[in-house]
Amino acid sequence: MAKPDEPQDFTAVPEAVIDEEHKGFPVVWLLPLVAVLVGGWLIYKTVSETGPAITISFKTAEGIEAEKTRIKYRDIDIGKVDAVTFTDDLTHIMVSATLEPGTEKFLTDRTRFWVVRPRVGAGGVSGLGTLVSGAYIAMEPSKEGKPVKQFAGLEKPPVVTADVEGTSYRLRSSKLGSVSIGAPVYFRQFDVGEITEYRLSEDHSHVDIGFFVRAPHDRYIHEGTRFWNAGGVDLTLSASGVQLEMESVVSLLTGGVAFETLPEHADTPVAKDGTVFDLYDNHTDILQTPITITHTFVTRFTGSVRGLNVGAPVEYRGIRLGTVKAIELGSDPTRPGITIPIVLVDLEPQRLAGFIDIDTLEDSVAAQKKFEENLVKYINIAVREKGLRARLQTGNLVTGQLYVDLDFFPDAQPVTLRQDSEYPEIPTLPNPIEGILAGINKVIARLDESRLEDTLDNLNQLMVSANQVASTMGQNAPALAAELQATLEEAHATLASLRAMASTDGEIGNELYSALAEITAAARSIRVMSEYLERHPEALIKGKGNP
Repeated sequence: MAKPDEPQDFTAVPEAVIDEEHKGFPVVWLLPLVAVLVGGWLIYKTVSETGPAITISFKTAEGIEAEKTRIKYRDIDIGKVDAVTFTDDLTHIMVSATLEPGTEKFLTDRTRFWVVRPRVGAGGVSGLGTLVSGAYIAMEPSKEGKPVKQFAGLEKPPVVTADVEGTSYRLRSSKLGSVSIGAPVYFRQFDVGEITEYRLSEDHSHVDIGFFVRAPHDRYIHEGTRFWNAGGVDLTLSASGVQLEMESVVSLLTGGVAFETLPEHADTPVAKDGTVFDLYDNHTDILQTPITITHTFVTRFTGSVRGLNVGAPVEYRGIRLGTVKAIELGSDPTRPGITIPIVLVDLEPQRLAGFIDIDTLEDSVAAQKKFEENLVKYINIAVREKGLRARLQTGNLVTGQLYVDLDFFPDAQPVTLRQDSEYPEIPTLPNPIEGILAGINKVIARLDESRLEDTLDNLNQLMVSANQVASTMGQNAPALAAELQATLEEAHATLASLRAMASTDGEIGNELYSALAEITAAARSIRVMSEYLERHPEALIKGKGNP
């Protein structure tokens, strides 16, 4: 052993020997590597089993709680709310949520989310189950559209979900009326759809209304189908009287829309998705709408048109031929400076074929088209040769509504058709009441003051003559009384003789009594026969037969 002060000889240290047979991976690193692999597997498993993370914006967070509120589809849990925060501008609530794995393919820009709470709306009461379980977020998935992870939640539940089969359409209306979102759509008073939305058009000229009709009822909507506002009560005062219509009690409270396909439009194609229809105010309007192209004519009335309204019917002996289009004031060509009512009427050629009764009109499409093109010509012929005239008639005494009546008056004074107006003219006649009043006015106008004085003088002379006759009769009263007494005695004697002859003891009385007895027996026989026939009607064919 070397001493501390002595230098050490390191050359004596043995040299390390490398064992070539035992070269390889160090065992010491095996354990960390296994730990890394296990950790990676756990991370992969965690990530793979975790669904997509999404964010949904709402205006309020009413009923939404972090770690408690669930996300459901058809009442099945498919996710939960992780956090609820504000947006940077504090205008909305951002809901962070995690969904179940496998839902990634259903997260597109057409996917919808909304909060389910207890609601009372036009469609009824919904979400009552949340009174116990609490509010939740409903999801309507969609594979169509672009994949997204951020969504804008609906403030109200959608009226129609994607899983309901049917067709969507649109309506154009001058005003919204009683239509509301969720209001029913009726067909023959059956609820077949709902109103989904409404908004003003871009130019603010009309209201654009969207609605949905469930299958299979959507097949009843054709391109010629007509819709009307069925909300509230439709009270109509017309020439036909008072009409009251109502679809249902629900439509009275919430409004609604109804539709009908008129027979003349039943062969039109079935309407496609997105077809736009006009919305009429009531059911009466769809019936008054012309069924074909119309031709406008002008009529000039010298009397009052009070009680005549736009839309009033134009009829021929109770059959509708057209509609009153407008009522205006205009000049009378025959009396310069005089203003009279001018009524514009729309006549429908399809309804007029039988009315005109043109012998050359054939029953064919070409002939019908030709008739429509030459309607003015046929009307002029009817005016000149057959005495066609228009007059106002009272349709209903209760409402006082008038209508335009067309009829033929062969004895009417011939007229020359004026062509100075924009529309061809149909001559008019006063109605019967106006004619009577006009006659009375003419008689009164003819009685001037001088003729009344002459009439009064004649009446005075007549009264003087009557007084003179009465005084003369007073002077000769005794003689006249004696003659009257004798005449009355002779009349009494004659009546007594007739009474004796008509008594049962007289000749005439006996004959009368016998005749009455025979009549009574005949009546009894007739009554017996009628009673037998009532019990045995077959006797009229087979006879009475054996008893």
